[in-house]
Amino acid sequence: MLKLVAFDLDGVIYRGAQILPHALDAVFAIEERRLLLRYVTNNATMHRTTLAQQLQSMGIPVKDEQVLGSAAATATWLQGRFAAGSQVLALGESGLLAELREVGFAAQHVLDASGDAAPVAVVVGLDRALNYKSLAAAQHFIMQGALFVATNTDATFPAEGRLLPGGGSVVAAVAAASGVDPVVIGKPGLGMAEVLRSTTGVDYPEILFVGDRLDTDIAMGVRAGMKTLLVLTGVHTRKHLACSEVQPDFILDDLAELPLLLDKAIQD
Repeated sequence: MLKLVAFDLDGVIYRGAQILPHALDAVFAIEERRLLLRYVTNNATMHRTTLAQQLQSMGIPVKDEQVLGSAAATATWLQGRFAAGSQVLALGESGLLAELREVGFAAQHVLDASGDAAPVAVVVGLDRALNYKSLAAAQHFIMQGALFVATNTDATFPAEGRLLPGGGSVVAAVAAASGVDPVVIGKPGLGMAEVLRSTTGVDYPEILFVGDRLDTDIAMGVRAGMKTLLVLTGVHTRKHLACSEVQPDFILDDLAELPLLLDKAIQD
């Protein structure tokens, strides 16, 4: 039985600064059916409170705890593996550092750590102030034995009608420099799925994951054993479906038909 619906954000709920048609109706349909609702994004630069405020500004009623960004997911994942007070370094921005500190880690940017520091992990995400010195610092601590964790591997993200380098571009640079492959938390990594399950108490087969990308949203859902819905309002189209090994359980042109799909899924 379906208990939880998880939405990706960009390409599903909004595109850029514009909410997509039928998105708000879909949110109300989920609430009317008393299903749990989560918003799951690979964005690692913003704290979940900031992400929630962004949704609220678009007219979407959301609480902070309903938002799961890859920064919060990474912090929660690490919390289950290392003791409170452990030193964790980040090559990332303020939202990531805030999430790491809130779960009890002594978190610093890699540039603020002394050369003889002994962090248990180095977390890498998008850092728009990236420079050679910060790349070398992350390389150093990983090669000294710190666990290399990537918030996500998104190579690009859309902005103002163009693509910009994403967190995955920074992760790739650190991997090349260190010769170490990271543990990936964000979609399609299963770390995000683990945190979604542990924080909601809902098992994978009872989750419907709604996304616009086959290689991240749908791939994670399929790997975890969730029900998956590809909505064709974002990146991938039916043309992409025809040549993809990853296939969703459901496909919709937009979210207008989501209520009918929910009623069927609840009954199954």
